[in-house]
Amino acid sequence: MVLPNDVSSEHQAIIDEMAQRTGDTHDRAYATIVRQTQGGLLVMAVQTRATTQNTTIRTLAHQTVQMLIRTMTVLENTGRVDPSALELVTAKAQVNAVRVIGQNVEPSDRELLVMLTQHSLWQKPSSRESSDRARDAKVRKVAGQLAAEHTQLAQAVTEAARQVGVDLPVEPTTEQKSWANAISSSSGDELDRMYTNLSRAADGSLITQVAHARATTKNVPARIAAQTALTLLLKHMLLLESTGLVKANSLQMTNAPAIAQPKSNSSPPPQPDDSSTSVGFLTGIVVLVVAGAGTLWLVRAVGHHGEHRR
Repeated sequence: MVLPNDVSSEHQAIIDEMAQRTGDTHDRAYATIVRQTQGGLLVMAVQTRATTQNTTIRTLAHQTVQMLIRTMTVLENTGRVDPSALELVTAKAQVNAVRVIGQNVEPSDRELLVMLTQHSLWQKPSSRESSDRARDAKVRKVAGQLAAEHTQLAQAVTEAARQVGVDLPVEPTTEQKSWANAISSSSGDELDRMYTNLSRAADGSLITQVAHARATTKNVPARIAAQTALTLLLKHMLLLESTGLVKANSLQMTNAPAIAQPKSNSSPPPQPDDSSTSVGFLTGIVVLVVAGAGTLWLVRAVGHHGEHRR
């Protein structure tokens, strides 16, 4: 894979424009443009992290997600990020006067909190059971850690729901119940494989939606819950993979179960052939690497120009 040596024409135009700005105007433009760029890259990096079968790219994507979570938070905490940066669009954000982001609950924010609640409602008891019954000591340890940290996630989501006035479900979906039942009805090596692969598939299918919410929500409590979930899901995927039991077919994206209308005919996530590798998968890897390089060019160049013009 050959990486670019020069910044793209689009990024160069941004750099040239930023070179003409000074003071607070420069600061607001920098924070807004870079925050929007990183939001788009976060979603791309998370999807690659969840699906790639290449261990080198998986490590790169994992580290990229961790870096983006930190830098997005730093930028938001400056108070200079315009709300237009919280939209995943290809065009650069329009930098207007900084506005106070309201606490109105969007349907997407409610959906996020409900999805995370339902995820913990099946994952926590299944992890607790697996920590007691799994044959492999490593699986028992991982399951115990996931069970404990789903308590942490549930608390974060409950607090966000309380602040924004969202009613949370008390049961997982019918499909999620079927996954929990599949784990409960197995034993020995089968339980180990069932737990690690179902859990990894579910985490991978959810994490991209959580990353999208983290990048776009204008609701602060929902953003905090999404960041907590993103951090924990990323960690849980790594822990499950460390058992050595996760199959390649558990790294496929699956459709998230419906929230309001759970499926009556439930089944575990589809299990495609281990050897399948699509052109889209390879393209995603290339785009991630190139996009990451372009973002680093933009951050460094814009920041460099700003320092010289003060």
